[in-house]
Amino acid sequence: TACCLTPPHMAKEGSIGLPFPDTFIKIVKPGTDEEVPYGDEGEILLAGPTVMKEYMDNPEETAQTLRRHADGLTWVYTGDLGTMDDQGFIYFRGRAKRMIVTSGYNVYPGQLENILDAHPMVQMSCVIGVPDPYKMQKVKAFVKLSAGNEPTEETKRQLLDYCRRNIARYAMPYDIEFRDDMPKTLVGKVAYRVLEEEEKAHATAQQETL
Repeated sequence: TACCLTPPHMAKEGSIGLPFPDTFIKIVKPGTDEEVPYGDEGEILLAGPTVMKEYMDNPEETAQTLRRHADGLTWVYTGDLGTMDDQGFIYFRGRAKRMIVTSGYNVYPGQLENILDAHPMVQMSCVIGVPDPYKMQKVKAFVKLSAGNEPTEETKRQLLDYCRRNIARYAMPYDIEFRDDMPKTLVGKVAYRVLEEEEKAHATAQQETL
């Protein structure tokens, strides 16, 4: 559901725009109703005429997602992370559930995937966090190459060099794994949870052999 609009004469780089008329957005500490200062990251909440009534036959999920605040409005807890500037412009950072925390830094897979997908050798990518005893998580990328490109070590080197030029050092993938295809959800999105489970199973198998 669209809730923001970018006025052509007021566009700001990186912003998804201003809320629609009669639509309200605020940024809070995740899971709470405590608003954060302008520029601070938090969960994006939405209220207004486009808010849904409920999840059908799922009162528990409805109670988690729709909450009435002291202002009398019912707010949607979107699960999205972002910021708001002092002019009310909203900046989307990523899904809270997908955020990777590595060495104390927050890494947003979607941003890294956009960078990888912009490379001509990449048809599709998926970035996940892999458990790490020192960093908490480390970043790993899965790539389906575009037609005519081979999954060689030279290809991997070129993509990692490209990442170093375009991605902050703390967010750099420690590895790129090539895939002939990506697991998909029913709606055609990359099933990143499948890749996460594969990595967990691989790590468990390695530990059992030690």
